[in-house]
Amino acid sequence: MKSHIVTLSLLTLSPWLCAQDKPLEITIKTLAAQMKYDTQDFLVAPGAKVKLTLVNDDEMPHNLVVTKPAPDKGMALAQTAWALGEKGMEMHWIPNDPRVLAATKTLAPHAKEELTFTAPTEPGDYPYVCTFPGHAAAMNGVMQVRPGGLNMPAGPKLTDGKFQLFLGKWEMLPDFGQLKPLREGALEKELIAWKFDDYKNEYGIRFTGKLEVKKAGEHTFRLASDDGSRIRIDGKTVVAQDGVHPPGSGKTASVKLAPGMHDFQLDYFQGGGGAELYVSWTGPDFSETWLTKTTLDASPKKKKSESQTGIPLVVKDEAIIYRNFITGVGSRGIAVGLPGGVNAAYDAELCNVSLVWRGAFIDAKRHWTDRGTGTQPPLGYAVVALDRNVPLAVLAGSDAQWPAAPKDLPWGDWPAGYKFGGYTLDKRGIPTFRYSFMGIEVEDRMEAAPVSASHSGHTGATMQRVVTLRANKSSEGLHFRLASGKPVAAGKNGVFPLDEGVSLKAVGAVVRGTDLLVPVTFKDGVARIEVSYVWNH
Repeated sequence: MKSHIVTLSLLTLSPWLCAQDKPLEITIKTLAAQMKYDTQDFLVAPGAKVKLTLVNDDEMPHNLVVTKPAPDKGMALAQTAWALGEKGMEMHWIPNDPRVLAATKTLAPHAKEELTFTAPTEPGDYPYVCTFPGHAAAMNGVMQVRPGGLNMPAGPKLTDGKFQLFLGKWEMLPDFGQLKPLREGALEKELIAWKFDDYKNEYGIRFTGKLEVKKAGEHTFRLASDDGSRIRIDGKTVVAQDGVHPPGSGKTASVKLAPGMHDFQLDYFQGGGGAELYVSWTGPDFSETWLTKTTLDASPKKKKSESQTGIPLVVKDEAIIYRNFITGVGSRGIAVGLPGGVNAAYDAELCNVSLVWRGAFIDAKRHWTDRGTGTQPPLGYAVVALDRNVPLAVLAGSDAQWPAAPKDLPWGDWPAGYKFGGYTLDKRGIPTFRYSFMGIEVEDRMEAAPVSASHSGHTGATMQRVVTLRANKSSEGLHFRLASGKPVAAGKNGVFPLDEGVSLKAVGAVVRGTDLLVPVTFKDGVARIEVSYVWNH
């Protein structure tokens, strides 16, 4: 995704003169199969005329609605649009609401529309969002209204910069404060240098320093990374992009800062594959100023043949199976893209589902071109890591620990007691995975559920998972593990909140520490576990 920062030459004279001059022209496109705009933000002066063209390059309908300032990136307005129900389509999912400043119609695939409007005279951040049901969480951006536009001076750079280098393998940011650094020292000049030639993968860095604020007000921080990162100002988290992922367009967040020096802390870890990190900040008296050597808009500087994006696998009426190296899954990963916009990654080595996510499925270019090396992360959003261990175990009591995850299994072997039996496909290409455990035959199947099947009247998406176990005799103490690795909140009515606004619903599930378990009970030699993964937006 690219980020356009644009302005007009007359801004140096008076921002209000722009309202009478040639409109500022900006084009925003939708990204095919990614449910995102290609433009994260753009900059205009107060009162400037804007000619915005929305080009829908996707196979789904989309619109663009500019709203009054809101901390939720327009989500509340989108939910108001979704509440229109049957009237939504004829109203183009645009409610009669004072928060709406300008809007396109809902565009069919491969259509475009020009929208001309006058920017507000009050400086601030004005979100734009797609209000078509279910799209707003990913399809949003910010129109930045700033006096002087890009003619404002650059802001202060980081001072007293230091770094600490750590070695380790993580899937989420650790607490570097509890770890001993391998190396530490001062940063190069005033910019953040983040690559270490001796360490290509599996390291982390903590950057610290001071940022000077000269004028009180909202200051916006922009962060993009591959892999996880987090910015803290004066000890408080402002913006984070944690987990294993490509940098994408990054994230932005604002915080009110008083004049004076403020403590800056940036934590970052690199897992495998590409290593990228970009940080900038914007204030009421200065334009976007980069704190890293490379800016997101000018990167990556690679030849086209070296790019690892560009062949997104698009799920339509039939499921897609992608067998390859997938980030967050073992060496025998099988990704499943389901009709309905939900996806899962199955670990054939552990006979378990490791990841679920929503939106776009996966980009095959990394493995289908060039050398085909490295792991490919999911292409969508709201990715939830469920488990990196076997799904079934016999526990001696309520305090018994789950068996440790097997390590370094020889190729072709499975954990003790397990044997993977492959999968079969139905007419829509949806797989049913099969394996055995201690004489128990297991079938594991997932498919998207209609929105109407979702609980609590939510407007997101739901994946149904049904695990069927067959045995000649009951196994005392047998449990099925649904999720592990992080503290699981106690659920109500069988609903348990997970990460990324996703909840899990399973009747009979219980929480034991960081494990979410279901005791397995057989009736006439059959046990059935029904699980729902619900994306709440």
